[in-house]
Amino acid sequence: MAARTPADVRKQIAAGETDPVYLLQGEDDVEKAALASEFASLVDEGLAAFNVERVHAGEWTSGDKLAAGVTNLVAAARTLPMMSPRRVVVVAQAEALLQPKRESSAAEAAMEELVSLLERPEPMTTLVLVASTLDKRTKVYKTLAKHATTVDCGSPEDVASAARWVKTRVEAVQMTIDPAGARVLAALAGFPDRPDPKGRTGDVK
Repeated sequence: MAARTPADVRKQIAAGETDPVYLLQGEDDVEKAALASEFASLVDEGLAAFNVERVHAGEWTSGDKLAAGVTNLVAAARTLPMMSPRRVVVVAQAEALLQPKRESSAAEAAMEELVSLLERPEPMTTLVLVASTLDKRTKVYKTLAKHATTVDCGSPEDVASAARWVKTRVEAVQMTIDPAGARVLAALAGFPDRPDPKGRTGDVK
């Protein structure tokens, strides 16, 4: 699959035409979290409880926990959506899943199960893996590079993404900022202004 920018992925989400598997990486944790949360908009809000699942892989610290986690993840990804054309599964702290610290027969079996899912993803599910920087030499990463859409969430690219970054940072310290104010700050920082996926300028919601 191809590498895409966060802006490219937002266009896919807005069009409702996403790829089966995404790997969100990069140093900007705020952008990764913001982009990952936007995938939920692929499902009607009233059906999100049935079709949007969030998984935290950070606690999969042993071979047995990893094996159980992968089994549950595969089941979640293979579950057909309910009254919706698409199901969304978001995995936070996916580096614990993709680069387990403990080697064991259970961990090796889990990795094989995960590779099978990545090679043959469920077409009606969008699987989103949110991770820190990964070792590109591993079998799992090479499988992701071949079958997943990789997204580098580094520095903001334009006024819209920079304004979202400002807004999310402000909210992280339990404060608020007017969308127009966030956009002004982004523009003053010199980011280019481009139309958003719906044809508007870079407004912040």
